[in-house]
Amino acid sequence: MRRLNGKPRNRRTHNCPQCGKQRMTRDLDHEVTLEKQEYKAKDGTTVKLFIDICEFCKTRNWRKHFEPTKSDVRRVLKTMQEDAELGEEESLEDLL
Repeated sequence: MRRLNGKPRNRRTHNCPQCGKQRMTRDLDHEVTLEKQEYKAKDGTTVKLFIDICEFCKTRNWRKHFEPTKSDVRRVLKTMQEDAELGEEESLEDLL
């Protein structure tokens, strides 16, 4: 079988700062940072989250803080179907 990605890279698993499990796969010389960054969540609040986390925690943070819920999508679709007039400062993106 032919290797498609060139030579293999030396990698190591690190402990994720958010969940504490050993599932962050990074290069050998990588150092895990415990730095946090502020993000604006879907409901308008600010959330402080770690920058360097595992893929599982990234997905969980997206679902928990940023992904629109089914009720948000329904509300936007209902607004579009009714051709309701939005205020000057409202937009469909803001409804999500």
